[in-house]
Amino acid sequence: MTWVEAPGTPWWFIVLLTVAGAAVGEVLRRRLACGGYRLDDEGGPLPRVSSRIVPVALGLLWGLLAWRLGPLSGWALTPAYLGFAFVAVALAWIDADVHRLPRGLTRPAYPLLVVQLAIASVASGDWEALRRAVIAGVVLWVVYFALALGAALLGSGFGYGDVTLAGLVGLATGYVSVGTTLVASYAAFILAGIYGVVRLVARRGTRKDDIAFGPWMLLGLLISLVVQVRPLF
Repeated sequence: MTWVEAPGTPWWFIVLLTVAGAAVGEVLRRRLACGGYRLDDEGGPLPRVSSRIVPVALGLLWGLLAWRLGPLSGWALTPAYLGFAFVAVALAWIDADVHRLPRGLTRPAYPLLVVQLAIASVASGDWEALRRAVIAGVVLWVVYFALALGAALLGSGFGYGDVTLAGLVGLATGYVSVGTTLVASYAAFILAGIYGVVRLVARRGTRKDDIAFGPWMLLGLLISLVVQVRPLF
């Protein structure tokens, strides 16, 4: 399978999923805007960014994924990434707000994503892609777990929620290629680093401040899927 872009994706399919994503995003926005995901000790004002960005982001994500994936694997691959995009937008919003990635979202996403990727492999016969996804998910989870252990010893804010998310990122990118997983990983650290430097220069934070890493992991994932590196093996 060549991961450059979906051949002959109909324009109406892209438009349809963009509109559908915005509609689903509006439902999600209403759930997030009230801050119902917050725990009792997570007070403070709600995010300054308007929640209207949620349906816009999800609509654009669904349209972009429709354009990139479209009829690949007999149209069976797109749903896997649409579902994960829904979870990703919710996780990015929550992590940016309270620096927490709820297990109630990340853990159920594992079987959901694996099953949908398996369906795509059934449709395409590409079981190598599924094997690669599982391996990438495990490897990325182990790497982030090691980083979280080191961060705990140093008193850093790198959390185990990022570890759980890392496995999902590995699954989603590994199905495409090993290179896609690498691009997503490097992009996350580079973007988070740039954000941290900008905060310091603008004097809106200090070096001791914790930075929500989940949104950068998910943005790195998006960048890697747009680039869509060809499979290395």
